Amino acid sequence: MTLTVRELLDNQFRGADPQVLAGGSQLGRVVRWVHSSEIYEISPLLSGDELLLTTGLGLSGVDPGTRRHYLREVGNRNVAGVAVELGRTFDAIPSDMIEEAAIMGMPLIALRTVVPFIELCQNANTEIISREVAVLRLGNDLARVLELELMAGSGVATLLERISDVTGCPLIVTSGSGALVAAHGVDDDRSAWRAADAGTATAAIHSRDGAWGTLTAGPGSTLNPATLHGLLQRSAGSLGLALTYSGNLTGRPQRAAATLVSDLLERTDVRQIDLRVRSAAAGFHPTPGHRVVAIAIDSPGSRIATRLLDSAAKLLGQPNLGAEVHASTFGLVAVPAKTIDAVGAVSAAFGTSLSSNITDGVTVVIGDPCAFTPSEVSAALHAARSGLRLATSARRTWLAGRVVTTTRELAPELAVDQLPVDVRERMVALVAPLISWDDTHSSDLTRTLEVHLRHGCSATRSAAALHLGRQSLYQRLDRIRALLGYDPSTPSMYATLLLALCAHRLVARDLRTVDEEVKPARDDKSHEERNVAQLGD
Repeated sequence: MTLTVRELLDNQFRGADPQVLAGGSQLGRVVRWVHSSEIYEISPLLSGDELLLTTGLGLSGVDPGTRRHYLREVGNRNVAGVAVELGRTFDAIPSDMIEEAAIMGMPLIALRTVVPFIELCQNANTEIISREVAVLRLGNDLARVLELELMAGSGVATLLERISDVTGCPLIVTSGSGALVAAHGVDDDRSAWRAADAGTATAAIHSRDGAWGTLTAGPGSTLNPATLHGLLQRSAGSLGLALTYSGNLTGRPQRAAATLVSDLLERTDVRQIDLRVRSAAAGFHPTPGHRVVAIAIDSPGSRIATRLLDSAAKLLGQPNLGAEVHASTFGLVAVPAKTIDAVGAVSAAFGTSLSSNITDGVTVVIGDPCAFTPSEVSAALHAARSGLRLATSARRTWLAGRVVTTTRELAPELAVDQLPVDVRERMVALVAPLISWDDTHSSDLTRTLEVHLRHGCSATRSAAALHLGRQSLYQRLDRIRALLGYDPSTPSMYATLLLALCAHRLVARDLRTVDEEVKPARDDKSHEERNVAQLGD
């Protein structure tokens, strides 16, 4: 909505009978002000985008070189053009001035009818101010509409629609990494990229962490580039807020969550800005004053896991992200950084949530809190996944009856799981007498010892966990002491024996895995041998 040289000549200067002598291809230049002066050394007083009016009095009697120098000086100040009134100094514009203006690509206009400069300036500058006010009003009105949409909880998609209503062109939002985040006024992603490549104006979008993306206006707007650029800049702030607080950028939050969690679990290179943008697309936007807790859930169905995760997050009053990856459900829950025991708080929320939901076949593993960065979140999710695998295999042992556990409780298993097989086997030798006795007598001494150790060697708590009377527990403990040859309840032996029992469970798991892999091949071989025997008969 700014005024151009062409518009000015067609309207406000029509009475002066203007004639363009040079720079006709540059009539689209914006005129920020119309100024008149007869001073030869006027160039230092110009700031750019002015249309300079003169009668040529300062050029009276000078040679062609001086006239050329005058035009070069004002042209170097980036003026919109020079208009010379004929009749007072020049009956016709000298050819040297026309030639110099053409070289510079600067509009040079002859005003062939005398109209007082004050009248021309007043008409033109009034129109310039009116248009500037109209642009400001348009920008203010748009900003007010966007503010109302933000207050109503609208996301980026709605904001782009409102901006497009004013600009009249397609709009594309891209992240700092160049990924397409959102678009309006296009049919598909390919059309969005074509519109972005042909963009006529752009504006940087900022979030709390700084600039993270770009808003691009595609072709088709009737507004001039300067006005369009100004409107985009006014709108970018609202988009930045929407990216921080809105829960739906692309309309596919579940898919966004699943791909993000999958990438983090696979340790794919995810940048910090991409983590925030993609998590916001999934409806998860923790503030800088929060940490996140990773969660892994194994359940009969993803809906059960999702319901548990949402319920626990609601009890905490904090945002969460959930996604199903490879038949397991993973989640992130934001917790205030000042929370003393974030793991305990999240565990308690799941415990409350589980009391009113189906728990059969459900195992929940809660990780340690971490900063919301790609490396830390990836490591936390990876630890929760490993913990879930170990917790699932421990359902029949020390975790019997337990639905919720934590990676800090599973720390021994997680540590032993990383050891070489031969080291684990040497550790198992410490409890070999118990294992052998159990195999021979179908007893449960190995599990009894582990439960007793995990309950601080408290007879009352251990008996309750094992569903035994205290006298029966004492009898088992006496048998364990006799087989091992020492008292396993000695405090200095807690850690060693607990690690040895973890190693035993993991070695047994590996043996079961190998047996499950070998059994089909063994069955196939037996079947083949039977067929050969039948053929021989």
